[in-house]
Amino acid sequence: MSSHTISATQASRTFSNILNKVHYQGESYDIKRGKEVIAKIVPATAKKSILKVSELNKLFKRLPSLESGDEEIFKKDLEQIRAQMNTESNPWD
Repeated sequence: MSSHTISATQASRTFSNILNKVHYQGESYDIKRGKEVIAKIVPATAKKSILKVSELNKLFKRLPSLESGDEEIFKKDLEQIRAQMNTESNPWD
C-alpha cells in the first residue's frame, strides 16, 4: 500500500480519482492544509490483511506456541471463566 501526501486543494479537485485509487489500488493519502496533515484517506479494509484459507498454516507457524505446562493453566483459566459466566439454558440448544 503506497502513501501520498497532497494538499487539501488538490484533494478537493481530484476527490473521485483519490477514492478510486484508495478502493481499487489500496493507496492511502495524507491531506495537508498548510504544513499540517489534517486528515487521512485510507482503505476501509486493508486488502492485504485479508487472509486466505490456504495461508492459515503459515500464520499458525508464526504464532507463539504453548510451553510445557501451559495447556493445563489455560484449561484451568477457561474453567474459571465458564464458572463465572451467567449462562441461562437456551431452549434452542
